[in-house]
Amino acid sequence: MRTGFATLLVVCIVFAGSALATNGMNMTGYNVRSSGMGGADAAVSSSFSGVAGNPATMGRLDDSGIAAGVSLLMPGLNVSNEAMGLDLDGEDQLFPLPYLAYTQKLGTNSPWILGLEAYAQGGMGVEFLNFPTGATTTDKISSNVMYMRLTGAASYQVSDKLTLGLSAIGGYAKMEFAMFPGSPGGMDVTDLTDTGLAGRFGVQFKICDRMTLGAVYTSEASLDLTGGNAAINFGESAGGVVDYKAQMNNFAWPQEAEFGVAFQPVSNLLVAVDTRWINWSSTMGVVELEVSDPPAGYPAAPFPDGQGGYTGTMPFQMKWDDQMVYALGLEYTVNEMNTVRAGFNYGRNPVPDQYLSPLFPAIVEKHVTLGYGLDLGDLGFDLAYELGLENTQTNNNADQMVNPFGPGIAVSHSQNTVHFETSYSF
Repeated sequence: MRTGFATLLVVCIVFAGSALATNGMNMTGYNVRSSGMGGADAAVSSSFSGVAGNPATMGRLDDSGIAAGVSLLMPGLNVSNEAMGLDLDGEDQLFPLPYLAYTQKLGTNSPWILGLEAYAQGGMGVEFLNFPTGATTTDKISSNVMYMRLTGAASYQVSDKLTLGLSAIGGYAKMEFAMFPGSPGGMDVTDLTDTGLAGRFGVQFKICDRMTLGAVYTSEASLDLTGGNAAINFGESAGGVVDYKAQMNNFAWPQEAEFGVAFQPVSNLLVAVDTRWINWSSTMGVVELEVSDPPAGYPAAPFPDGQGGYTGTMPFQMKWDDQMVYALGLEYTVNEMNTVRAGFNYGRNPVPDQYLSPLFPAIVEKHVTLGYGLDLGDLGFDLAYELGLENTQTNNNADQMVNPFGPGIAVSHSQNTVHFETSYSF
């Protein structure tokens, strides 16, 4: 069992791609059941794949078990600018995001449950080909941000009403992006990576048989992305493409807090409502690309600073706002084997208009979800479908140092996501 878990963990990390997750850069739900219920899970007693959410919700599991699944994200993107005559669809992309979870109850009557889960916390990625460079040529712009987490969690059932949970979270981030790499002045940045640590504390309190409260807090994870390469195109007459060492400064995954209520108005219907605060403003401010160590004869400071000089850093003016996310989930038990789910998730777009970039358009706000669960005793299957409704945003900022794509640039983003999971209890 341990060998199999380790093997699947490696598979999760190797094959996980980036995606345009849709609460900013976060996935709306931490597991398939949660995704089918619009991400409302802070107070809902979890299945084996609940380690990644509120760790206190593991405390009411009756069995040990393992769960494995995959999410398939399919974003739809368009960038336009009426003044430029630009109307360009992003390339069709499919991002597979596998995950694996394991929980162990420490004895039949033990109040302790331990859990381990590897999963994709979020990210974003775009690819636009034939994007006008501002001259008479076209080139590509693309981005790829991935954030995987490995969470170890423990829950302790204090009483029949109160359960506490604590998680230690190790994160692995990778970032790549390209801006007109085949054109003079363009670049292709690859292999920026880092690891970061965070903690999570959760509480679940059962008010009565039909109502439960849940709360969870997750700390910030600092991620100074290093070890990358920046291939800067100076043009054929000035030496062609030159490789620099690259790192990304001031990047982190934010702290967040969530509160939820789950109640049963009738015995076979569960209703869950969550509110989540995500502190993007403290982590997505001015993110800087820093380059160094060029070959002899090339400038150490290749970027215009906007004041007639040059610098070794390029700022990305993100300046995201904090985000409030509201989730509503319904779960209806048809019979002992079959359960159906539905949900709605709304998270106000954290990207201000004047800082919108086609490279990082995490702007979807509304999500409609459906889910289904099949319980075959020790074996279970779950699936969910998530529709991120299209949202369009326009940046009219004329400052080229902030908006290099020109005033009037608009991005539309929608998303289809399918989630699958199978679980086994023992």
